[in-house]
Amino acid sequence: KNFQISAKNLTKTRVICISAILAALFVVLYSLKLQLAPELRITFTFIPLALSGWLLGPVPAMLVGLVGDLVGCILFPAGPYFPGFTLTQILAGLVFGLFLYRKDVKKIFWQILCSKTIISVFLNVGLNALWLSMLYGKAWTIYAASHLIKNAIALPIEVILLLLVIKVLHSRGIQKNV
Repeated sequence: KNFQISAKNLTKTRVICISAILAALFVVLYSLKLQLAPELRITFTFIPLALSGWLLGPVPAMLVGLVGDLVGCILFPAGPYFPGFTLTQILAGLVFGLFLYRKDVKKIFWQILCSKTIISVFLNVGLNALWLSMLYGKAWTIYAASHLIKNAIALPIEVILLLLVIKVLHSRGIQKNV
């Protein structure tokens, strides 16, 4: 039901504008990536993606992932473009939207933890290792191992950061105005 509601809300100017702002923030944060290795980097693009899922739902969050990744790749290329990485961002927007949209902020910790864990394990480790394996011809396990270590370290930090950002925005009445 939330999927249909969020899709229908895309006809509203306010939702389109907020989506555009979050996609622009995604691109800005994409440009601030920390390159750990040629195939391994840390970004903070999960923040606007999660916020779009929390505020707007799965469909706008998927579009923020699509637009943000495409524009980020064009403006700040870090190697050859591969559509699989864009698919990963679209799916991450879907997960954030399904877990965070219209959730009570007082109980949102578990939704953030679940959504970030699913994204970290299945998308960041699983799919991104597959895309890198397809791109560079090395075994999936090589990429999966390095991504697993990075994501295991990053997961608690990202969960706490998202929780703080959402709670601060909620305390400022942001969710009520959307």
